[in-house]
Amino acid sequence: MAAPEAKAYSPATLARICAKEKELETGRKELQVLRANVEQSVERARQVLRLRHELEQQRQRIEERRQLVEQQARRVEEASGMSESSDNQTAADHKQEDGQDIVQRIKRLAVTLRQDRIILEDLRAMLARQRAHVASVLAFVYPVELGDDGWTICGLRLVHADDIHGWLASEETAAALGMVAVVVDYVAQSMGVPARYPVIPRGSRSVVVNPGSTPAQTAPLFMLRAGDRPRLRGAIRLVATDIEQLLGMFGIDDIDRHQILPNLTQLLLAVENSSFAQ
Repeated sequence: MAAPEAKAYSPATLARICAKEKELETGRKELQVLRANVEQSVERARQVLRLRHELEQQRQRIEERRQLVEQQARRVEEASGMSESSDNQTAADHKQEDGQDIVQRIKRLAVTLRQDRIILEDLRAMLARQRAHVASVLAFVYPVELGDDGWTICGLRLVHADDIHGWLASEETAAALGMVAVVVDYVAQSMGVPARYPVIPRGSRSVVVNPGSTPAQTAPLFMLRAGDRPRLRGAIRLVATDIEQLLGMFGIDDIDRHQILPNLTQLLLAVENSSFAQ
């Protein structure tokens, strides 16, 4: 029985097969680069978590000191009230002695209050320096750069929702938005300011919360299918509003809301520079 003849391909078919193989190989290499970038981002996120813990401890110490200063201030006010009431009393010897004791107590408390105010100002300056340190670390861990292909964060492009075509571009944008969410979340927490639209960093599956809706809804910062494009477009607008809100705290209002990565860089610089104003 004769062996079956091998199927023959035309030169045009062979050329198409070779082109497809090259496209697959190029896609595989790009996927490896994307995976490596994500692994680096995970390691950087661990560093940021350690900084977040240190910042929280610093904030607790400042809060305890602030409460102590407020207690001292209340004591001074109480002592002042006692001194005023003593002026309306008789001029008996024992009352005069009590009044002198109160005056001396007020003086001592006033000195203590001035010292506590100085300490409070030092703590505020320390907190500003700590915020600047966090901002510098965030800028190092999540570098934003302007290259030939436009702005990138950790080498990943943040493509407009309408320009995303294909799975690879979708995942690259989702990973970039996840890093933006981390930076916005840490800056808002370090400043003690709740973001208008809170972000929930989850890597390339991060979301942003819209508390204005009833009930509150989350919008994905990623696109799994073409039908998610409108929701992604809206989620990006919410994050851009958060960045605009934080920039407004530093008196920076004249910005282009659509330029997310340049605005993010401007925000980190503003946080760093604020430490020199203390």
